[in-house]
Amino acid sequence: MPCCGQMRSLAATNGKLAEANHRTPPIPHGAVFEYTGATAMTVLGPISGIRYRFAMPGAKVQVDPRDIPSMAGLPNLRALR
Repeated sequence: MPCCGQMRSLAATNGKLAEANHRTPPIPHGAVFEYTGATAMTVLGPISGIRYRFAMPGAKVQVDPRDIPSMAGLPNLRALR
């Protein structure tokens, strides 16, 4: 018979805690954003969990549609399509 510590561990891995850490794959047909800053920038998509890397000024990156609203509010990024 498992002790109470093992039951808590089992509940945490089978419950909502494990689901909250799960990230879904990107959805195609997002928007392209162009970086207008002076150096480089990395942004973590709050919904998809994708790391978007803008390596230099003028870099263009396709963004998952679920992350578009948050990316649109960031300085030095502009949506192209």
